[in-house]
Amino acid sequence: MSWIKRGTETTIKDVFLRNIGASSLETINDWFRKSYADQYRIDGMQQAVEMALSFKDRPVTIVGDYDADGVTATSIMRIILRYARFSDVRFRIPKRFSEGYGINNAIIDEIASYGGLIITVDNGIAQSEAIARAKGKGLTVIVTDHHLPAVDEEGTPTLPPADLIIDPNAVAGSADFNGYCGAGLAFRFAQEMLKVIGKNNAILASLQSLAAVGTIADVMALREENYVIVRNGLSHMTDSYCNPGLQALISALGLRYHVDAHDVGFKIAPCINAASRMYDDGAMYPVILFSDYVTWDLQVQHAEFLVKVNEERKAAKAEGLAKAHQIIDDECLYGDTPLVLQVPDVREGIIGIIAGSLAEEFKVPAFVFTNTEDGLLKGSARSYGNYDVKSELDKIRSLFTAYGGHTGAAGMTLKPENFDEMKSSLIENLDAEGTYEAEEITDIPYDLEISAAEVPAALKELNKYAPFGEGNPNIVFKVTGFSTVPRYGAYKKLLGADGSTVKLWSASSTAIGFGLADRLKNADSPKLMDLVGTLSDSYFTSKDPTHQIEFVDFTLHELETKVTPLAAKLAAMSMAH
Repeated sequence: MSWIKRGTETTIKDVFLRNIGASSLETINDWFRKSYADQYRIDGMQQAVEMALSFKDRPVTIVGDYDADGVTATSIMRIILRYARFSDVRFRIPKRFSEGYGINNAIIDEIASYGGLIITVDNGIAQSEAIARAKGKGLTVIVTDHHLPAVDEEGTPTLPPADLIIDPNAVAGSADFNGYCGAGLAFRFAQEMLKVIGKNNAILASLQSLAAVGTIADVMALREENYVIVRNGLSHMTDSYCNPGLQALISALGLRYHVDAHDVGFKIAPCINAASRMYDDGAMYPVILFSDYVTWDLQVQHAEFLVKVNEERKAAKAEGLAKAHQIIDDECLYGDTPLVLQVPDVREGIIGIIAGSLAEEFKVPAFVFTNTEDGLLKGSARSYGNYDVKSELDKIRSLFTAYGGHTGAAGMTLKPENFDEMKSSLIENLDAEGTYEAEEITDIPYDLEISAAEVPAALKELNKYAPFGEGNPNIVFKVTGFSTVPRYGAYKKLLGADGSTVKLWSASSTAIGFGLADRLKNADSPKLMDLVGTLSDSYFTSKDPTHQIEFVDFTLHELETKVTPLAAKLAAMSMAH
């Protein structure tokens, strides 16, 4: 592969501005000024708070979602309503396996038994039938969501008959910024509530730490107010303002000294999501962790439980992926595009992860199904290349008992007798269209070139522009002159269950290459290398960071043999004898 310089920028600041789509740092500063001055308009937020306050002495039920965004949004809403001294605050999250996503008729009937107000978070905009049922039973409904509404037969969006809808993506022009996730909107509701009942910077900072988790976990663009929420929220995760339950989870994960967006996306969020992937009603555990008033010792126990469940989730994924590979071998599915298979007796909450792994491994869209207790097949799909999952499912909608999703991912349920027709239709439709293109990586782009000795200084500058993620991608560096040195008697260390990850050391930084161990089999002696990858600071064992290069490719240079004067003299003496 060739390494290609991307763009003409020569400084970290200029690459950052290009990546985040800003003309100057003043644009970024304006995001903060606008956020601090409460100038990001969201129509209806003040009305939502007023409507909620009219139910202060009546039941209020928060209906959330079971993913990390829905969990943090539910927690934020529950905390702020209880802080505002609402007398009866309840929450209800759909059970992942037995009920599926979003507020439904059964939940409405349950809430109708005691009445009051429903506030949805991270769902509700596409559940018109359930919302209509709630109104028919005399309930008041506020929908807060960031998803798109359902469409009718003609493709026209249809909004639910709620008393109030706050969804910048569904109601055009209703907000200055439409990139919020469910937790971001819940945080904005909390801000508005505190304007009425009295500002409290400590509670707001605590809620912002949760909003940052939801924003990162839901892969929202880190721009405008999202950038402000996440940057400030991350800073609170290691200070006294952090949500106590989140602080317990951070501690249980060993993140004692520093938390960045990568830690949230790959360590914290998976623990939150694992609960509902492994248990039907599992999402209640992280909500209780984040929003119940309990002792620190009990919070630590809850946090350690979530970490344990995530380890179980990892094991279940590995087992399910092994089954999937065996089925691909047995049924000779190599070359199928998309890849469609049944993997029996796998937890429903794991099939999406398996589909994602297969899509990345085989570089094709992947659909994975498993059997359920009700005799149906439940599936999950992940895209690859330019494949539009939702559009392809729309073409064969009659084969499903239920489905939903977007371009990159979807979930669906169907009768077993429809599986073969569905599979053949997906493959034939893609072949007939002839428009599918897989992503072929032939070149590796990088943004800036530095020497290995410059890594510490580059990281000091880079950290000024964090957090990095969706909408603000990490800067890619070409690092020259990385000279390996031994550590604990070895020049390399193999990591991971399969030993496919390699760790190297230099005088100024470490380097980690995922899946590159085979290419560095002969790295048991000093090597001089150029690397391409991203930079980060690791705080795993100390307050003082270890500078790290996560490299995706490398080149080796011949080392010059330097003969010291003493070695030359000894060699001459040896020859004389």
